[in-house]
Amino acid sequence: MPDKLTGPANKLLKYTSVLLVILGAAAFVLEGTILVALLTEGSAAFVDDLRGSGLPTDAMTTTVAVTASAAVGLLTALLEIWAGRCGLLLRQGSGTSDRCQTLGIVLAGLSAITWLTDRITTGTLGPADFAGLVLHIAVPVAFYAAARREERDDFWEGIKEQAVMRPAGARTAARINDRFVLDAVSGMMRPAREGEGPQVELLSLDEYERRENDSAVARHLAHSARSIHHCTASTFEDSVYGSLLIPREDLLASKMPFDSDVALGFNLEKGHLELVSDDADAASFVAFYLENQTLVKHSPATVLFELCDLVVHDDMTYLIDVEDKLDHLEDNMSEDVNEIPQDFTDFVMRTRSDLRVLESFYRQLSDVADSVATSPARVTSEQTTELFRVLSSRTERLAADARNLRDYALQIRSMYQGKIDVRQNKLMSVLTIVSTIFMPLTLLTSWYGMNFEYMPELHNSYAYYAIIAVAVGIATGEVLWFKRKRWF
Repeated sequence: MPDKLTGPANKLLKYTSVLLVILGAAAFVLEGTILVALLTEGSAAFVDDLRGSGLPTDAMTTTVAVTASAAVGLLTALLEIWAGRCGLLLRQGSGTSDRCQTLGIVLAGLSAITWLTDRITTGTLGPADFAGLVLHIAVPVAFYAAARREERDDFWEGIKEQAVMRPAGARTAARINDRFVLDAVSGMMRPAREGEGPQVELLSLDEYERRENDSAVARHLAHSARSIHHCTASTFEDSVYGSLLIPREDLLASKMPFDSDVALGFNLEKGHLELVSDDADAASFVAFYLENQTLVKHSPATVLFELCDLVVHDDMTYLIDVEDKLDHLEDNMSEDVNEIPQDFTDFVMRTRSDLRVLESFYRQLSDVADSVATSPARVTSEQTTELFRVLSSRTERLAADARNLRDYALQIRSMYQGKIDVRQNKLMSVLTIVSTIFMPLTLLTSWYGMNFEYMPELHNSYAYYAIIAVAVGIATGEVLWFKRKRWF
């Protein structure tokens, strides 16, 4: 399998795995050399070392101490080699992070024990010895941390993505041409030439107020356009006016190059559309629309439809992608889950928050489309009216899908928390059973640990073996009883 993992944590896993193999191989050779010396030269070769440690120097003690120290060292060396191999396999995607984490913890403790036994048998203690201790503990700890990070990365693989950076130059600093016409040949909206009467205009609030200062619609639209908080549409006499607030979440879902909300007001009449906004992003949005328009238009109402359709055209694909990520998240909730990842709740709640914003926007846009389609002002043709009805129906379905995904995300969080609770309950049950088994044994040892002068059992030659038999009998009886009750 090709090596596909290249992140910082994976590099750390690689380096610590290689170091563990090197340390294990070196320790294996060293401990093997000690055993060979013991077999060939006997215990006499280690008497001086043990004397320096203050231990007895008889042959039996020396042999046992050296053999035990070498055995612990060999065990540690083999575990280091095994852990290094497991880490390299994990980095290639064929190992388990749980095993690597366990080996890292075990090796950190076992390395300290090995160092202590080696110091006792060799009788040496210097800066190099302390450096070796730090190295043999630091490498397993770093190995454990890298394996733990690998587990987290595996959990989020295919779910989280890097933030999409806004393309340079996507925002238009200066205002674009604010007067447009519908080309009679191509049916596309284009900047108006000199002498052409505009069919679509992009106006600032001051420009709009100066032009339409005697109109009730203009006064109401100018007032509401100064602080747009939602999408809305109303009919007054022969026009439909309202506002559009396109949230950042929908712009990202549609893969548009904007990193903030886009707000603009509109006033649609039979042959004329006015877009009103002081927001630079609104001008950039219109410029983006000019570059990406596809529908042949015969009236300004069709321009308003295509503007609304542009921001939700690919949203179904986005919602399907969100559903796939939530499915993947649910699949990652295996039976042997150890803990909720640190940012699991934040991810779920952020996803639900984004979906809530999208659901609200879809419903509002559906109401706007429906208001335009059913307006008594008749500012749209029959064909364009049908387009707005289709848009209203589609955004309503998008709202329903977003709501269902919100509920799905909450269910996943509840399911995951439930799995953690079940695991914790099982762990507490095991701890309770172990405590219950050792409770009478603790009482027994505490009872006979009292320093009374007259305790008949203390002077009985069979008392020690009797206490052992009683302790084993109690522990065995409790285990059988718990097994019969199916407590474990």
